[in-house]
Amino acid sequence: MTFSDSQRQARNLDALLRVSKALATEIRLDDLLQVIVQEAAEVLDADRASLFLYDESRNELWSKTTQRLEIKEIRVPLGVGIAGTVAKTRTPINSPDTYADARFYPRFDKETGYRTRCILCMPLIGNGDRLIGVIQVLNKKDQEVFNESDESLLGGLSAHITVALERARLIEAYVEKERMEEALKLAHDIQMSMLPKIFPPFPERHEFDIFASIAPAKEVGGDFYDFFFIDDDHLCFAIGDVSGKGVPASLFMAVTKTLFRATAGSGGTPGEILARLNAEICGDNESCMFVTLFCAILNIRTGQVDYSNGGHNLPYHLHHSGVSPLLNFGGRALGVVEQSPYASGRMVLGPGEALLLYTDGVPEAMDPNETPYSDRRLARFLASNRRSSPRQIIGDLVNDVRQFAGGAPQWDDITLLALAYFGTLKEERRTEDQAP
Repeated sequence: MTFSDSQRQARNLDALLRVSKALATEIRLDDLLQVIVQEAAEVLDADRASLFLYDESRNELWSKTTQRLEIKEIRVPLGVGIAGTVAKTRTPINSPDTYADARFYPRFDKETGYRTRCILCMPLIGNGDRLIGVIQVLNKKDQEVFNESDESLLGGLSAHITVALERARLIEAYVEKERMEEALKLAHDIQMSMLPKIFPPFPERHEFDIFASIAPAKEVGGDFYDFFFIDDDHLCFAIGDVSGKGVPASLFMAVTKTLFRATAGSGGTPGEILARLNAEICGDNESCMFVTLFCAILNIRTGQVDYSNGGHNLPYHLHHSGVSPLLNFGGRALGVVEQSPYASGRMVLGPGEALLLYTDGVPEAMDPNETPYSDRRLARFLASNRRSSPRQIIGDLVNDVRQFAGGAPQWDDITLLALAYFGTLKEERRTEDQAP
């Protein structure tokens, strides 16, 4: 080994150590990309450097940071240009005269006015022989070409770059996961805060009892329930199920619930309420989502229930002689056709009777053998528990569904609302109990 060779080797080792330290101190991917191109150009005495990362989903290389070029992002299909060829073959290329090289792609020179004389390009191969990208240096200074020493130096540098990129991506993925989980938790809290959750909600009213619960299949979901007094004698209550799951469904749910309150507050029969609500939803529904919705109004003095159904599962009437679904008067899901009619039905709750509203996450819950819980099992459960309180019915039903599922994943939101009617009987009993 000559003295000049020893000097070159020492210089290269010193450069690798310096670059390794620089890469180790930067963990943000965007900042790391900038450090890589700056250090690579300086260490290789190149005019500039470029780093291309591999986009597996599109089978392309892309460069988010390119030194001193105006182009913000460059995309190169594998096999196109020197960088694309290196990525496809996973073999380094040292091109001393790019314009005499058939593999060179001069488009970017034409767009930027830069002239590339020579290129040294190396593949970046990570764990499991996975392509990470390519690193290339352009135009050796002093009109020289890149030699074997430069190839050796960039090869050693590539190993450090690959490790730094994989580390940065892992950290970025972890941070993004933490950020997403925090955002979903916040979205869940916001969604739950929109639903009535204090029970009993009207402790001063003795004519009825009401309870509801929701268990999203994901952090957030598209089911909802609501209930509120329209006036002193009429309680409006509803349950809905937005198409889809996750964040899009939860956003659509929030819009639907807000519009429902505003629409119901304007008065009218349940059918008229659903017709107006459907028109509002269809008016600005570029996502083409829809919602099934059952809406009812209880006269707490008489037990009369007027209701309308927009494509939703029919509630069960828990009466003294058994359990039966309400009559279906038709009506499609909301958000599909703007001028849809919605008929109103009517039934009367006797003292001691109840209604159970639910979403399809209950009958469609699956056991490990993919057998559904079914409407039949739901009806049998309600028949055996129809004399329980709304809270007890829902609590026991959720437990029964979960026991049936036997640990199988929950694929849909499970939402329930139970309303028991007492009428004047409970008020009379309360008066008798207070009598001296």
